[in-house]
Amino acid sequence: MKRNKANPMVEDESSFQQVRDFPVQPWSIDLESNQFECPKQLLTLLGYPKQSQLTLSQLFATLEKPQLQLLKKHIKQVIQTGQALSQTVILNAFQHRYIADINIDSASANGKILKGSIELKQSFLTKQQELEFLNSLFAKSMESLMIADANHRIIKVNRAMCQETGYAEHELLGRPAAIFKSGRYTDSFYQKLWQHVDKHKVWSGELLARSKQAEVYTHEVTIQRIDLPKHEHVYVSSSHRLDSYADLWDADDPNQRTTIHVPDKNAFTKKLNADYQQLGKNQTIICMVFNVSLAQKLSSITLQWLVAQRFNQLQHPGHLGILSNKMFAAYWVAPKRVEDIEKVLKQSLHTLEGETKEQDIVLSASINAGVSVLHVDANSPIQLLSHATQSLIANSQGDSSSLHYFDRRLSKRFSRKSTLAILLRKALAANQVSVYYQPIVDIEQLKIVKFEALCRIKLDTEMSYGIQELIDIAEEYKWIDKIDAIVTQQALADLSLLQKHFDSPQLGMSLNRSVANDSVSHCCLEETLDILKQSCVDLSLITVELTESAYFDDSYYHAKWIDKLKAHQISIALDDFGTGYSSFSYLRQIPVNTVKIDRSFVSGLSEGSHEYAMIDMLCKLTHKMGGNVVAEGVESAQELNLLSKLKVDKLQGYLFDKPQALGQILQKDTLYYPHLKEHLHQGDQLYAKNIMRRHFSKLGLDDQLKRAAEKFAAKQYRFILVIEKSHCVGVLYQSDLNAAISPYLNTEGEQQRDLLTLNKRVHQVMKKDQLEVAADTPLEKLFQQFVQYPYTVAVVTGPSGVCLGLITLEDMLRQQLNQQSDES
Repeated sequence: MKRNKANPMVEDESSFQQVRDFPVQPWSIDLESNQFECPKQLLTLLGYPKQSQLTLSQLFATLEKPQLQLLKKHIKQVIQTGQALSQTVILNAFQHRYIADINIDSASANGKILKGSIELKQSFLTKQQELEFLNSLFAKSMESLMIADANHRIIKVNRAMCQETGYAEHELLGRPAAIFKSGRYTDSFYQKLWQHVDKHKVWSGELLARSKQAEVYTHEVTIQRIDLPKHEHVYVSSSHRLDSYADLWDADDPNQRTTIHVPDKNAFTKKLNADYQQLGKNQTIICMVFNVSLAQKLSSITLQWLVAQRFNQLQHPGHLGILSNKMFAAYWVAPKRVEDIEKVLKQSLHTLEGETKEQDIVLSASINAGVSVLHVDANSPIQLLSHATQSLIANSQGDSSSLHYFDRRLSKRFSRKSTLAILLRKALAANQVSVYYQPIVDIEQLKIVKFEALCRIKLDTEMSYGIQELIDIAEEYKWIDKIDAIVTQQALADLSLLQKHFDSPQLGMSLNRSVANDSVSHCCLEETLDILKQSCVDLSLITVELTESAYFDDSYYHAKWIDKLKAHQISIALDDFGTGYSSFSYLRQIPVNTVKIDRSFVSGLSEGSHEYAMIDMLCKLTHKMGGNVVAEGVESAQELNLLSKLKVDKLQGYLFDKPQALGQILQKDTLYYPHLKEHLHQGDQLYAKNIMRRHFSKLGLDDQLKRAAEKFAAKQYRFILVIEKSHCVGVLYQSDLNAAISPYLNTEGEQQRDLLTLNKRVHQVMKKDQLEVAADTPLEKLFQQFVQYPYTVAVVTGPSGVCLGLITLEDMLRQQLNQQSDES
């Protein structure tokens, strides 16, 4: 094999030949002097044959900018950790470029000397060769490629693009990309498409386009926005015609092509029979025969491709077949539950329609279908297919998607939801979503501290329906994100009006956010944060409510976004607690500020019930974790009383107000509910009679001190009440007794005059400034009095002044400790 004369270290003329006869080159860097030392062979390769060493700047100049930044990072890391690192780079040597491995082996103890090696792996393209190479790849790609500037003008196309569209290259350069418009979409459609590309940087889907010969065709396209330096950007699209690639590989023979997208009737029936034979006893088969209507005209091959592609995206996998050019069949094996049957069919219709979150930038379709269910209206695969076909043909088909069961009972059940779904779609298209507000009341102040924003949707029908029913349908059809966004934006705009009207800058707003569909899109909490950040509202006044069950469907992902919301001081509430996972242990896993108790636990609440015990435990646990509890559905004064006794923090319900429109709320002039104060629980109030000592030692006015001394010695009292006709007339304290009698008593120096001091009367020594309190004096008031007179005794009296008992400071402190122990 001959050598390359221009580069003797590689063989032949190949652009990517491996390097030969160039050993690994050791190097060292003096970080103080910024000098790079290596063998002469490497210096010559880098273009510095006359130097014995290089500066770091000279070495760094041989590297591409992104690789240089990473190398600097690796150098710092080796100095800090002492662990060796390796990095592959493109080395711009003199007249040549190489792929090389730079190994950083070690650093000196003081971090001033760094050592390593460079190993050349293979020759690489020069700058000019690289440009020619990329141009060649672009030009020869079988995928149609196009690049447009920021104004959507075409600046580069490849050969495949010219073949697909029928234009020559010179006919496209400088022309607007709109040259390919099919004429089947509105200007609004294209505006939404480009807005999506600018926001998400990419869009993929099927589009109709027009060739130079005015032929409208379908192609699958991906459009990317590539941001460049200096705030410039371009759009890169790659596509292929579906008509050209309509054939699918045969499942049994990848080298053979077939002219159909999906199995024909015979193959479909054969597979249906096979699955029927293996069916479990708790399973059924759902068979659907349907046709597809599109506003855009497609060839039969393209239509088959489109249906097959969407069918493969179904969450519940099934089997697809084609009965004729315009009629398809499908079946699914599912559990024998009506709910599961409905779920499979509705998700299938939605997917086949082609609607997405991206503002319906798709080839949207109307699906009309007939359905038969095994063991309900059919007993064999033949009957399934026959009944589904009859159901489709026998029912009228309009512009909107429709689904008809062969069995009338199922058809009636589905008809209601289907009708409501159609009406709801129209209402959303007409933006008939309004926002109502229900107050959330602080239980201590009986004051509105925030409003919860709730959606209301008016349908053009006389059918009765509930808002929760519409929300369930919206979640099922993946419209709920749009509803939540409308409510959020309106509520944020109305909050400032509410704050101004009630002169309450700290008035907050609670917003519902459904994450039922977020397991697929993973973006609703991100969108919520974007909307909140774009508003001028103090985000610390905002609460985002999530339902318990939807949170746990993808708790890891939701927890990350909840942390991001909380980083902006936004509070998080867990709504409808108790209706989903219903386990207190889950509270430790949820990074929320507030737990909302579902109305089903509050309605008709009674003391001693299971619901009462649950709320009690929930409040204690949530408060210990630093959170607060809101009870929903409060409708009676009794519920208010019990919830206040359980120390719930906030309340919400018809007892305060029903959800109302903004105009109705602005007619109110206060945030308070003073008339409900009498229904608040006053607590287990303790009075003087509850803690007084009923048994105590007594003395009379004329009793001698001798008798008093005997009583003090027997019981070690600090004081004794002096009683006259059942009334307390004074208090004899131990200290006053000691001061009144001789200190020489019972000593060797005792004399007659010392004994005479024991003959004094109690009334001569006692104190008359005792504290007298009524039996119904609250403990709070007693505490205040003992703070002022800590060394006194409180005499508890009845209505006529009769002494009933006494209370000391020790009694008060003991009671306080008992209360604290009960609360903990």
